[in-house]
Formats: sequence, C-alpha cells, structure tokens
Amino acid sequence: MKLILRSAIFLLFILSGTRSEGQSTAEDTVHITLNGAWERANTFSKEIQLKNIDNQIGMEDLRQAKSQWLPHVGTNAHYGKLANIPVFEDGILETPTYIPIHDHTTYEAGIEAEFNLYSGHKNHIAIQKAETKTELLQYLKSESVSDIHYKVAELYLSIQRSTAFVKLIEQDVNRNKKRLEQIQQLYNNGVILKSDLLRAQLQLSQQETNLLRMNNNLNISKQQLNIILGFDDHHPLIPIDDIAMNLGELKQAYQNYIQIAMSTSHYEKMAEAHIKLSELDEKNLKADKLPRISLFGEYSYSFPQIMLYPYANAPYALGVGGIRISYNISSLYHDKHKENAASLTVDRQRLVKAQTEEKLRTEINKAYKRLNEDLTEIEVATLNIEQAQENDRIINETYFNQLALITDLLEADTQLLKAQFDLINSQISARLHYYQLLRLTGQL
Repeated sequence: MKLILRSAIFLLFILSGTRSEGQSTAEDTVHITLNGAWERANTFSKEIQLKNIDNQIGMEDLRQAKSQWLPHVGTNAHYGKLANIPVFEDGILETPTYIPIHDHTTYEAGIEAEFNLYSGHKNHIAIQKAETKTELLQYLKSESVSDIHYKVAELYLSIQRSTAFVKLIEQDVNRNKKRLEQIQQLYNNGVILKSDLLRAQLQLSQQETNLLRMNNNLNISKQQLNIILGFDDHHPLIPIDDIAMNLGELKQAYQNYIQIAMSTSHYEKMAEAHIKLSELDEKNLKADKLPRISLFGEYSYSFPQIMLYPYANAPYALGVGGIRISYNISSLYHDKHKENAASLTVDRQRLVKAQTEEKLRTEINKAYKRLNEDLTEIEVATLNIEQAQENDRIINETYFNQLALITDLLEADTQLLKAQFDLINSQISARLHYYQLLRLTGQL
C-alpha cells in the first residue's frame, strides 16, 4: 500500500513538473489594457531603451561643452643629456672647437594655465549646439515612443480582431456541423441531391481551414506583442479593452489637428532643431574670423640656466603671466566656401521644414478622411448584420422546406459572416486611424 502511495505521489510530481515546463498556467495569463501595454512598452521596448541611452550621451556631451569654460591647465617635464656643442669658427668645412660642458644633464618641469576671455563666442555656440542636439535627441525619443505606441496598438488590435474572428468562425463551424447533420439526414431520406451534401461539406472544410489561419494570425501577433512588452514569446496575453470605441466624441475638427501638429508634432520640432543647428554651424564659421583673447600663466623649474645671459650651470625657476591675443589671418580666404555651404545648408533645412509641414498636412488629411469613412462603414456594417441575420433565418427555413437552393443557403451564411467581419474590421480600422492622427500630432 505504501509503495502504491509513493508511486502515485511521484507520478503526480512528474506530471505537475511537465505542465509547468510545457504549458502556462491560468495564473500566468496577463489581462492587459492598451494603456497598460503602452506603459510596459515604455520600459521594455529595446528601441526606447536605445533612445534613452542616446539622451544620456547627449547630456554628457552638453556637460562636456560647458566644461570648456573652465581654465585649461597642463604640466610638462623632461630629462635628458646635452651633447657637446661644436662651434665652427672657420666655417663648417673646418674642424670645430667645442664649448666645454661640465654637466651634460638637462631637465625641466613646469605648469601652464590658460583662461579664454574671448574667442568669437565659440564656447557659447558649442553649448548652444549641444543643447539643441539634446533637444533633438529628446524629440527623436518622443517620435520612437509614438511609433512604438502605434505598433503596440496595431498588434493589440490585431489580437482583438483575430480573437473575434476565431470566435465567429468557431460559432459558424459549430453551426455548419449541426446543419450538415440535417442535410445528411435529408440526403439519406432521398430528399436532396448528393451535390447539396458535398457543397455543405466543402464549406465546412473551408471554414475549418480559415479557423486554422486565424489562429495562426493570432499567435503571430501575440508573439510580436510579447517581445515588445518584454514577455516570453508564447506568454498568454489577453487584451481586455472593448473593440468598439466611441470615436465620434473624441474626434476633433480637421483644422484643430493641423494646428496641434504645427505646435506639438515631433516631426515639426525636429525640423526646427535641424534649422537651429545649421544656423549655429554658420555662426561658428564666422567666429573663426574673430580674434582670440585669453589669460595665460606659466611657471617652470629648469637646469641649466640658458634662458638669460650670462648663462649659469645651475637650476633656475621662471614664471610668466599675461594676456595673449591671436588671430588666424588665413581664415579670411580659407573659410569662404565653407561659409557659403553653411548658408545654403540653412536654406535647405528651412525648405525641409516646409516640406515636412506639407507632408504632415497630407497625412493628417488622409487619416482624418479614412476615420470618417470608417465611422460611416461601422453604421452600415451594423445595419448589414441585422439584414444578413434576418436573411439567413429566412433562407434557412425555406431551404429545409425545399423552397430554396443549397447555393442560397450557403450564400446567406457567407453574407452573415462577412457582415460580422466587416463590422470588426471597420471598428479596428477606425481606432487605428484615430491613433495615427494622435501620432502625427505628437499626442500618442
């Protein structure tokens, strides 16, 4: 008895272990809203993580640019041996005489510092460029977040659509199976031809194939969404938002979307940042034609003393401080073409911004029109379902009373399923076009 009990416990342990490794339990299932999916994507999306690192790099570059205001301090030192010094008193072709050196050792250690007073505002321009690049990186991150949110919405709604399709097809398959039994009975009684039976069987097979395809689509979308959200590939994921959404109340006027896009769109802000960067590059080139003024100080400890006459075979210390002014004359003619190119780049970026605005207006108009189209199709599809249900009921009764053909029966079933599919597709399409409007206007 004890042996049997131990064997049963061991078998139960093996089966529970197998289930935990090969299957997901109900406790593992994640019921998630679209907003919850967006929040999780903000943390686990690799694309957003990369943009976060880019922003951190941009902040370090900004700190580096600001650090250039601090004085530049350096040290130097050397140690060596002096060679004998030949003096050619009678010319280089004659034998020289050598200056006697008692100690051939030479060494020097020093420190120097420089503080920039004026350099055509190049430091200030460098800081402005770093700040603008930091802003641009933030806009790029915001664009990536919007793109990821839209991608998550696509996958989330794709899962909802496939789930709804699977449910509809399963209901239709069960319905067709029951109807096939009735048709089989009519055929066995000699009431209908075998062609009716074959057509009913063919439609059932097609629906079972469609069911397999829809399940595959569902699993593919779930895997892609799981990856973005940081789950395992086949983690059970169930969207809990309603497919239907009252977009009519959320939808704004077309001009409102345009006005919002011109002020908050990531694309618009990125275009403005590129213009500012090109203008700063142009200013930086012009700054090269201005003088550079700085304070400097040097202090060194050297041996031997050959700096001032009379020379001495002894160590000495020397300190120098003052103001330094320099000017690069060659910049007057070397940078002429660079300045022309920089000016053209500014004009180009302004044209790119105008082109971006045109593209935004075009995309917003397209998404807005499609959204209105989807809302109309939802109303039509809702009415079509009511008509298709009534038509299917009538044809079903008339067929089994031998007043309709099998083609009429199958066509009525197909029309009902198509009307149900159309409603779901229109609801999904409307939400996607609404989210596209939010993405274009920088609100997603």
